[in-house]
Amino acid sequence: MVDAIGTGLGSLGYRFNMIARQARANFEQRLGEAGASFTTWTILEALTVHGPMIQRDLAGSLHVSGQTLARQVDRLVETGWLERGEAEGDRRAVRLHLTDAGRAAHRRLQRASRKANEQLVAGLSPEEIDGLSELLTRLSRNFG
Repeated sequence: MVDAIGTGLGSLGYRFNMIARQARANFEQRLGEAGASFTTWTILEALTVHGPMIQRDLAGSLHVSGQTLARQVDRLVETGWLERGEAEGDRRAVRLHLTDAGRAAHRRLQRASRKANEQLVAGLSPEEIDGLSELLTRLSRNFG
């Protein structure tokens, strides 16, 4: 019998990690087919959900360094999906917002995201999906 909580290939931690890797790879593949990366999707998603944001606040919300985000933002500005502007009350801060092209890209990526998530939960009932969501929330709390 495998010790699900312990160590080794049968442990919950190992299995969770492997499923997360598989899910991420599938998600990234679908996003790539839709013309973007996971990082691009997270930026567009955050700005869609929260609206225009100061760049440093966006970096904090995505748990990435300002330097890492700056490279991605540069690329998205070049593609015409984002625009930079001054933040009201702080000329040093950069406020980011989606362009019309960025909103259209986000809609396309949302469809790819939905397909990836549908594949992830295929064969699960709505009750099982709700239960899994609750368990994931509880697991996340274990890390503060």
